[in-house]
Amino acid sequence: MKKYFIVSLLFSSTISFAQTNLVTEGQTYSNSTTGTWIGVNIPRSVPTLLVFKNNSITSSNRVGYMLQAGDEGTHAYNHNLDKAVITGNMLNWHGTDMESITHGLFTGHNSDVIIKYNYLNLVPMGIIRKSTNNMSNTSGGVAYNIVKGGTVGMVVKGMSNVNIFNNTFYQNRTTTQTWRPLVHIYTNTDREGYSVSHGTKIYNNIFYTKYRTFSITIDNESLNGFECDYNVYWCESGSPVFSVEGSTKTFAEWKAMGYDQHSVVKNPNFRDLVNFVPAERLNHGIDLGPEWVNGLSRNAVWGKTVPVTTVQNGPWQAGAVVLGDTDSVSVDSDPFLIYPNPAREYVTVEHRTSDSDVYVLQIYDMSGRIRREIRLEPGINDHIPINLEGGMYQVHILLGSVSKFVQQLVVIE
Repeated sequence: MKKYFIVSLLFSSTISFAQTNLVTEGQTYSNSTTGTWIGVNIPRSVPTLLVFKNNSITSSNRVGYMLQAGDEGTHAYNHNLDKAVITGNMLNWHGTDMESITHGLFTGHNSDVIIKYNYLNLVPMGIIRKSTNNMSNTSGGVAYNIVKGGTVGMVVKGMSNVNIFNNTFYQNRTTTQTWRPLVHIYTNTDREGYSVSHGTKIYNNIFYTKYRTFSITIDNESLNGFECDYNVYWCESGSPVFSVEGSTKTFAEWKAMGYDQHSVVKNPNFRDLVNFVPAERLNHGIDLGPEWVNGLSRNAVWGKTVPVTTVQNGPWQAGAVVLGDTDSVSVDSDPFLIYPNPAREYVTVEHRTSDSDVYVLQIYDMSGRIRREIRLEPGINDHIPINLEGGMYQVHILLGSVSKFVQQLVVIE
C-alpha cells in the first residue's frame, strides 16, 4: 500500500516502503552571514531519491556548506541519498576570506551520484565526493560542470570509482593564494581511518590555470586503478604542473608515468572567462557513451530552467561546453557582443548585424528578477551604466517579446 504526502508545491515526497522521492527545483537561496552556515541541508533520515535541479545558492560564509547533500563521517544515514541527481544549479560565493573552507556541492557518503551541468563561481571547495568507509561507485559521475576559481575545484577523498568527465576547471588564484589543485584525489585518514580513493577516471576535461597552480594532485595509494586521458591543459604562466605524493611533476613527467597519453597542452581561447565557450571545437575527447553524450550549449545560462545542452557531434570535444555542427568557430558570428565580462560599473553592447531594429537589454539576477532594462539603438551602445552589486547575472536582448541573445555576466565590485 502506498501513501502520498504533499509537503509543498516545490517539495513533494512519495513514501513507499520507507523510500522518499524529493524534487527541489527552481529555488533561490541567499545567505548573508560571513561566519558558519550549514547550507541547503537535504533531509536524509530515510532512503531518498533526490533530484536537486535549476536552483541558485548564493553565500559569503567562510565555514560550512552551500549544498549539504551527504554526511562527513560514517553514520546511520549514509547511502540514503544514493543515486541523487544534482543538475543545472548555480553556486555563487561572495566571500572575501581566502582561507575559507566552505564546501560547495557536498555529497559525502552517498554512492552513484550524478552531478551535471552545474556552475560553481568562486566557491572555496567546489565539488566534494567523500567517504570514511571505503565507499565505491558503480555508476554516476561528475560531468559537464563549470568550476571557476576558489581554493580547490574538486575533491575525491576516500571514495573509489569516481568519474570526472567533460568538466571545465578554471583557476586564477596564485600559488600563494592556494596550494590546492583543480582536482585533488587522496586517501581519507581523518579520525585515524584509512579510506581509499581507487579507480578515479578523468576524461575529456579542460584544466586551465592562470598561474602555476596544480592541475591534479594525487597520492600514491590513489594511483591504484587511476585513469586520466583525453584532456586539454593550459597554463598562462608556463607548463601545467601536477603533484604526486608531494612531488611536483611537469606535463612531460606526468605523461612518462603513463597518464594523459592522448591529451594536449593547448589554449582553448575562451571567448570570456565567464561563459567559457572555446573559440573552436576542441576535438580531443573520447566517446564516453550515450549517458554522457549531451554537453552544455554555447548559449547555456543558469536560472530556473534547464541549461541548454548540445549533443556531442563528430569527434568528442573536451570541456563542459560542446559546439554544435552549425556553430561557427568565430565569436564574430554572435549578433551581439557584450564587454567587458566580468564588468564593473559599465558594459558596452555592440550590435553586430546590419538591421536597424531597436532592441531591449534586460539584466536578471539569479532569482529571476529584472534588475535593469535598457533600450539599445543600432550599432554600438557604449558605456551603459549597470550599477549592480557584485555577483552573477543573465543578460537577455529582446526584439519585441522575442529573446534574440542570452549571456551570463559577472559583475565585480
